[in-house]
Amino acid sequence: MDTNRSKQHYRPYTVIRCILLTILLSGCNPFAEPEPVIRIGTNVWPGYESLYLARDLGYYQESPIRLVELNSASDVIHAIRNGTLDAAALTLDEALSLLQDGIRLKLILVMDFSDGGDVLLAKPYVKSLQDLHGRRIVVENSAVGAVLLDGALQAANLSPSDIFITSCTVDEQARCYQQADAVVTFDPVKSQLLKLGAKPLFDSSQIPDRIVDVLVVLEETAQSNPESLKQLLNGYFKAQHYLTTNPDDAAKRMAPRMGIQANEVLATFDGFSIPTLQQNRKLLESNHAGIENIADDLAQLMRRKKLLRETVDTAGFAESKFLPGTQP
Repeated sequence: MDTNRSKQHYRPYTVIRCILLTILLSGCNPFAEPEPVIRIGTNVWPGYESLYLARDLGYYQESPIRLVELNSASDVIHAIRNGTLDAAALTLDEALSLLQDGIRLKLILVMDFSDGGDVLLAKPYVKSLQDLHGRRIVVENSAVGAVLLDGALQAANLSPSDIFITSCTVDEQARCYQQADAVVTFDPVKSQLLKLGAKPLFDSSQIPDRIVDVLVVLEETAQSNPESLKQLLNGYFKAQHYLTTNPDDAAKRMAPRMGIQANEVLATFDGFSIPTLQQNRKLLESNHAGIENIADDLAQLMRRKKLLRETVDTAGFAESKFLPGTQP
């Protein structure tokens, strides 16, 4: 009887020991909380497409990273304001506007500098910037549209009261342009309208360092999800490397989302420069020529142009610790 009781007493413990041993050997912990999902929002812009290329290549497989595709920058800004996104690809001026409104952000990646990628296109009968006087111009209701239009009007010695502005989200701009004289836009809409005969009158190369695309993340997400953010940026730079070494295949993968032909994809990258990992490290860590200094200069410009209500403190805005340690 004692022997039987002894066997009955130890059998459960033997089973538990086997379960624990299996867990240790497999490296999994059934009691650990799953990592929270990080939702990163973007609209369609070539400078953001390496994130989606990384997803297509499987670099974010079985990760808590979720890319959220929205129709316009305005939609992205609205989503991060109402808390449905944890991170966003935005222009620097849009990020500054969010900072002004008390949304605590960290800038973790400089994605591109627009060098002609953002453009004011006009119907063929509009011969010059000065000829925009009294014309109707389509522009998205966002800071980047306002910054480019402000530069164009300054170059033409015009004021906002000299033109008529039609607000239109980027996904509707091709349609809105049919009833207007000019449009402030970017690819892929830029390429579509050029095919229809639109003529460029002004672009972002004429206002250097004014339009910069960045990846920002809510400060609380940056504090609670460092490993996921490292995985996000590691995948991004791996995709950049793939784009450089396998451009034709990368273009085929990117074309459907961009709504253009594969043989047109690479040309859309001509209007901006994409910082490398080393350049990003310098931009995010430098106290003088870095992104915080660029942001501060831009914030002062926006304040003068009444695009910001108040001065924005950019000290501590940039964070480099999520960048990969080595070049892919």
